[in-house]
Amino acid sequence: MTKALSAAQRGAVADAEPATGRLSARPAVCAALVAAGLAAPHGRGGHHSYYLTTEGRRLRAELAAASGEAPDGQPGGTPPPPAPGTGFVADDGTGDAPPSGRGARRAAEVAAAWESLLRIRALLLDGVTDVPAPWERERCVHCVALALEAANCPPAGPDSPGYRVTAAPERGMAEIRWSVPGPAADALARCADLLGSRGWQCTRHRTREGHSYLVVSPRR
Repeated sequence: MTKALSAAQRGAVADAEPATGRLSARPAVCAALVAAGLAAPHGRGGHHSYYLTTEGRRLRAELAAASGEAPDGQPGGTPPPPAPGTGFVADDGTGDAPPSGRGARRAAEVAAAWESLLRIRALLLDGVTDVPAPWERERCVHCVALALEAANCPPAGPDSPGYRVTAAPERGMAEIRWSVPGPAADALARCADLLGSRGWQCTRHRTREGHSYLVVSPRR
């Protein structure tokens, strides 16, 4: 396969983002990789991004091994950094993210972001969309918050109860708490059900004070 590719095409595969497989090459190079079955377009209305397919990721690993680079693109096998943002920020309910707003515009943004995530899952997992892609483990808080927001579960606000998603001590996991203790048990049970249908598994825990919270990890 590599002998049939041009130097530019091989370079594009080798330089793809380690976490997501996103290509940054010229459109003509990306189109050639699509024709070779190594990449797939993602986007609408002529505004496409290109991502490596499973075969493309295999080729990237081969090129990395041949050059002495770790498969994840980091020296010494260091885990890859979180995938770069796309401009959309899921509301994790902590107040740290930029104000997300409400209403039809926000709902459309959330729906589009969730659809994009599912398409990336399909690209990276040979059509499977009901389990998280590997790169989601590196952006667990964002992806869990997006799954909840896309399911119309409310994030916590200054004057409204809702979920709060934070990073767990364990790598690739998140924790969810409900902002109001009273209805927390029922609300967290609903969160667990919603996330379970979107590729995440949840376990219930309690703090020393007796407050419930969830630990969320990718379903395998």
